[in-house]
Amino acid sequence: MHEYVDELSNTLIERYKFYLQTFLVDLWSERGLIEFRVGYSLRRDSKLHTRTFTVSAQETLTTAERLAVVDALFAEIEDHIDETISATLVELN
Repeated sequence: MHEYVDELSNTLIERYKFYLQTFLVDLWSERGLIEFRVGYSLRRDSKLHTRTFTVSAQETLTTAERLAVVDALFAEIEDHIDETISATLVELN
């Protein structure tokens, strides 16, 4: 799963390369939970934006289910980045 997360991270970094200064994803599994800790900063303000997504490990029993959850989480991460970029652009206007 780490390789898949790395692949999605690299794709996201490439997609937002003109906006992102830093992007980090930490995958953590403990006590029946899977956590994705995300941090990024935009080139415009260099402010660190963080978010943690937690999913029950029982909901992801098969490899296909785990990959589907990772895909959904990366869609959420992308939405979060889009919102941050939009808010920054509104502030500039």
